[in-house]
Amino acid sequence: MRPIAPLKRRCAALLYESLLIGSVTILAGIAAGIINTAITRNAPALTPAIPLLTSLVFLLAWWQYFRLNWQREGQTLPMRVWQIGLINLAGSRPNKKQLFIRFAWACVLLVFLPLLAYAALQQLGWHGKNAATAALFWWILPWGFALFNPRKQFLYDWLAGTELIDLRQVGE
Repeated sequence: MRPIAPLKRRCAALLYESLLIGSVTILAGIAAGIINTAITRNAPALTPAIPLLTSLVFLLAWWQYFRLNWQREGQTLPMRVWQIGLINLAGSRPNKKQLFIRFAWACVLLVFLPLLAYAALQQLGWHGKNAATAALFWWILPWGFALFNPRKQFLYDWLAGTELIDLRQVGE
């Protein structure tokens, strides 16, 4: 059995990862803005599709960031800094399908569920910080799952058949 990366180090890596994914999101936002301007000027009939296209640009940018890092190095920069490795349950690097499943579940659990909760809370009369704070409680689900899982996997790792290991102990 491979040693599981400690939860504190995984959370520290997640904080660092949020800075990097924020940068990727900003670049994707610039690209989406350029695309949206081109559509608005040259094909006004497609204007209703702009929100969908913007979402797809963000998802594609995020997927490319994670896929390139996970496939090349088996880890993102924050994972390298905190010496955390991503493996499948067989102990090898996850295949592309497992990586995509991990990414898709992370997007559903960390992005789409909070956004849906936020929209639902606004329909119920909650607004501003109250709705946003309540919607972020959905983040407890994927990360809190690790507290109850025997292998300390996040929910999206469990669903994808992957886990995060401690590379410090592997090297000993």
